[in-house]
Amino acid sequence: MRILYVIDSMTKDGAESQLLKTLARLPSERYEASVMLSRAEGERAAELAAMPCVREVTTLAAGNKRRHLLEKAFAIAGVVKALQPDIVHSWLWYSNFICGLSRKCGFWRHIPFVASQRGDYHARYGTFRLWLTEKLIYNTADILLTNSEPIQHHLCQLYPDKKIFSIPNLLELPTQVWAQQQRADTAEKLIVSVGRFAPEKGHRYLIEALNLLKQQDIAWRCTFLGEGELAAELQALVAEYGLSAQVTFPGFCEDVFSMLLTADVFVLPSLHESSPNALIEAMGIGMPCIASDVGGIVDLIESEKNGIRVPSQNPEALTAALQRVLTQPQFATELGRNARTTIQRKFNSAASIKKLEEIYRQFL
Repeated sequence: MRILYVIDSMTKDGAESQLLKTLARLPSERYEASVMLSRAEGERAAELAAMPCVREVTTLAAGNKRRHLLEKAFAIAGVVKALQPDIVHSWLWYSNFICGLSRKCGFWRHIPFVASQRGDYHARYGTFRLWLTEKLIYNTADILLTNSEPIQHHLCQLYPDKKIFSIPNLLELPTQVWAQQQRADTAEKLIVSVGRFAPEKGHRYLIEALNLLKQQDIAWRCTFLGEGELAAELQALVAEYGLSAQVTFPGFCEDVFSMLLTADVFVLPSLHESSPNALIEAMGIGMPCIASDVGGIVDLIESEKNGIRVPSQNPEALTAALQRVLTQPQFATELGRNARTTIQRKFNSAASIKKLEEIYRQFL
């Protein structure tokens, strides 16, 4: 089966990692993949090109980052015409949009179109963007894929005639499991947050919570792992609150599990999420986790049982949750143990790939 994948770029973010894991597991004797990067190459483009089932990687914006959307739609049509794939499968809103635009223009209506929604569009976007989403993504795609059952159910209510499926993220966990005794310095608690520095990730609310936490009788440090547009702004906010000695920004971490295993609590303060990889991985190694009560997180965390959900954009609630986890080690251990059990039950990479292949086979 020949598949054309379209994604914005190959950066170190979650959706890009999921595409790499997907391509690594698709049998190369049955699948031939071509990948089109609609915005830029990204740091992991070479890794993508080395995948056994990948035949070629092209970049739409090569040499012209300001290329018009309609030009890109025509370019996609040209690639589809040349490759004659069995399926076009796009990932992320921008790539879903330009693929939908290309198909809407009638260039390749005979080729099946699968669009992967990696987030809660209805929570994230305003009226105009949602109108575009409905006209050029939902109305043009043959199948919508999401990685969150709550988001799938919501979309099914809005578009009952649409084929909409949920496929859990592919997951690779280390053999080590988080435990309280692994902490080298039990006197000073380590808080860790992993994610791209963007407005929707809500890091500023965690920083505001840390400013409140410093008034408590708890010795702590916090590490923000990641990169992004708000890095300087977040560091300035930390300095403004006088937290620079306790809060660090080491950048992107290749071995994130090593950091997680030395921390005391994981925090994800997002404004909206689908099925966040960072949270799934932290829960998967048995860490106590605190996360916003939004999107697909509701399907992952049963508050007080396998983690703590707090209202989004609420520093006071975050502070209270942090104080509880950091001062009650038995409670923290129980949350982590139950979190690992949840992830082991919900996520099975082999089953996810099997489901994706079954969806692809619908078009044969």
